[in-house]
Amino acid sequence: MNQELFKDGCLIMLIGMGSVFIFIQLMVWFMQINTKIIEFINKKFPEPIEDDQYNIKKDKLQDGEAIALAIACAIRERKQLRG
Repeated sequence: MNQELFKDGCLIMLIGMGSVFIFIQLMVWFMQINTKIIEFINKKFPEPIEDDQYNIKKDKLQDGEAIALAIACAIRERKQLRG
């Protein structure tokens, strides 16, 4: 094997791996900076939370009645399919 080709191959490998490492490191740093900027903006300008969105509305039927109704509907549907 030619020593010169081996040295060139190692040099190209180091340049390629180094450039990828530097790119990934820069990307991580920018993401950390971006996170800090977004946290700062969220502290200064918080988004309003609507309470109505998270309220769970109960039906008029109780849980047991709703389950019994669902079972009865499923049984009736199955009987109709069997004929």
